Amino acid sequence: MECFDMNVPVVSVIIPTYNRAQMVCDCVASVLATNYPELEVVVVDDCSPDDTGTKLKARFGDDGRVRYLRNERNSFQAVSRNNGARASSGDYLFILDDDNLVDKNIFVELLACFERHPGAGLVAPLSVHQRPGKENLIWTLGSDFSRWTSRPKDCGNNTPLNELSQEPIDYPTTYSPNAFMVPRKVYEELGGMEESFVQIFEESDFGWRVCESGHTAWIATRARTDHLGFLEAGCVPELRMLGIEKAYRTYCFARNRLRFARRHFNPVQILSVALLFAPLSVVYYGLVALRNRRPDIAWAYLKGTMRGIGELFVPATFRSCVKR
Repeated sequence: MECFDMNVPVVSVIIPTYNRAQMVCDCVASVLATNYPELEVVVVDDCSPDDTGTKLKARFGDDGRVRYLRNERNSFQAVSRNNGARASSGDYLFILDDDNLVDKNIFVELLACFERHPGAGLVAPLSVHQRPGKENLIWTLGSDFSRWTSRPKDCGNNTPLNELSQEPIDYPTTYSPNAFMVPRKVYEELGGMEESFVQIFEESDFGWRVCESGHTAWIATRARTDHLGFLEAGCVPELRMLGIEKAYRTYCFARNRLRFARRHFNPVQILSVALLFAPLSVVYYGLVALRNRRPDIAWAYLKGTMRGIGELFVPATFRSCVKR
């Protein structure tokens, strides 16, 4: 058992992973190379068919700060994050996607942001794209959604990092994709991630619930992570950029857009999303998928939209664990 300094908050880093053995090892190594003294890392393997467990144990098996968990069945991100949170013991939870390399000062800077904003319930680092063709471009300086269309709004998206102003240090947000820190107390009070989302929109929903509970949420620009991105063999880059590279992911994306609206928008806004924007999205995403010779993606988006609209009127019993 690792001995922690009781005067310093312990940060538990929760990293879900699936079939990315080398990438998650590099991610863990970057976390351990930070300058924060009190860390534990919980890697949650979502039943990867590759050698993720073997590689992690070979590389970090002697490091008491690293724990490896494996889900009993393939359960996706929301369940994996909750499993990791329950297995951790830190005062703060840092939820991190496995395709990241974090800066050495990230945890010091995130905790400093909490000090600057005593009412904060969520603080996120500045995610900087490092995928080929998008190197050193900012992901967002604050994320939100239009309540009339459910379209995401990302302030500063694709701004070159070298154009970032030194002021302000922190930017308000409503959620964070990719990486964020939350006090354990807040995570537990809100019940963690909503597992009915399965994948896609669970971070958005969690961030909105943080803000709706009276807390604030911030992007701390002095805390940074390089987002490498991940493109599986056979995936079409254009579809990956839209988040619809797999049929089931596409289904969840379309369905959860409407689930998110139902949970957070008012009735008139929900109707706007369901009757106007959702049908237009079916056409747009369907045409993009067909142009890339993926009729299965087009069909998945249509099915997800139909399911989401149906749930607006007849709430369903959701299943959180399904096969990929």
